[in-house]
Amino acid sequence: MSRNPLIEAIHEARYDLQTCAAKDKPAARKKLHDLLAQAACRANPPVRAADVLDALHDDYKEFQRMKRRQDWAKMG
Repeated sequence: MSRNPLIEAIHEARYDLQTCAAKDKPAARKKLHDLLAQAACRANPPVRAADVLDALHDDYKEFQRMKRRQDWAKMG
């Protein structure tokens, strides 16, 4: 799991977008896109936001598994 605060924030924002109520989706989507734009600009040379998502795909899947395990533990 990544320890980079920006990557962690992107993962959290992406997870929030996938799990939030429909009425909260526009704000969650904006937050994710803002974080992706920030990360894309930091790359040297700058990349597209979609490339950032692609690069983080496997790391995000692990993050998603961890969040689900945490949610299951809360239910149990």
